[in-house]
Amino acid sequence: MKQLIIYTITTQFLNLGHLFKKAVFIFALISMSSAAKVCAQVEDKVVELTDLDWSKYAKVEIMTSEFLAKKSEELKEIIKGNAAFGSGARYNTIKAAWGNASKEAGIKLTEEERAAFVKIIEVQDSLQQVVVTYQAGLIQDENILGIALYQQISEELKNNPAMRVKLDQEVTKLKKKKP
Repeated sequence: MKQLIIYTITTQFLNLGHLFKKAVFIFALISMSSAAKVCAQVEDKVVELTDLDWSKYAKVEIMTSEFLAKKSEELKEIIKGNAAFGSGARYNTIKAAWGNASKEAGIKLTEEERAAFVKIIEVQDSLQQVVVTYQAGLIQDENILGIALYQQISEELKNNPAMRVKLDQEVTKLKKKKP
């Protein structure tokens, strides 16, 4: 079950190039244990998957990626608006040196910048939790997807990687329909 969740989360974030993709992925892995408990509570029902089922799953992927993009933009705006960094470039410099004392000294990291960076990390962690909660809510909502269907499609994707093409086609089709 854990491998199934890891695979689903991984494929969802592989196409995203946003600022905090790696952190969301790590947080998702940590959260996986609670998701596994939720999934374990669902009875296994073997039913043939319909096009509507695939469409529902694709909608969840789209909604989650759009929500993640929105939260990424919020984080970027917070970073840009933080006077301690002066610019996004300084933030990126700090991020590259973060945790390495010699690199931090090399970029002359100030205490003000350090405190601001720590606050950004806290905001990022909070946004990650919001994204994971949002996605879990979509999965759990029977009107949107439902845990049983989520499990079934995830299992199908795990057992038959060629079905990922079908899902990708459905995502593309749904995105084209959007105004």
